[in-house]
Amino acid sequence: MSSSGPKTIDNSQWLTLVLLCVTYYYYDLLNNKNFSGLKDLLSENMSFTGPVVQRSGANGYIDALKRLFKFHKKSQVLQQFENGNDVCSIYDLIMDKPAGGSLSVVIADWIRGVDGRIAEQKIYYDPREFVKAFPP
Repeated sequence: MSSSGPKTIDNSQWLTLVLLCVTYYYYDLLNNKNFSGLKDLLSENMSFTGPVVQRSGANGYIDALKRLFKFHKKSQVLQQFENGNDVCSIYDLIMDKPAGGSLSVVIADWIRGVDGRIAEQKIYYDPREFVKAFPP
């Protein structure tokens, strides 16, 4: 009987684990509207792309979040997948509508990490109900 001893993980696996932790912490900070803590997780030149809005740079991204998150109730992660420097999260974004009532949107969120920070975020969802609730 051979004993292979404890399994080790390589550097890329460590980076994936770090990115998973960063992504988990990202959603926790969003749910608590902790924007100063959130900035620490973002690369200065990060990019954000969604069906309705695009932003470049951490400061512009956080400014946009602050405006939108006046109506934020909760982001509930339903599922996550990882592959190297990429984490895909499927979550339910629950918001109050400015005109009353609430809105629930299921979003696929693709986050790419570089050096332990979020460098790129792309979100995918059907924007029709969102645009009705939050007209441009």
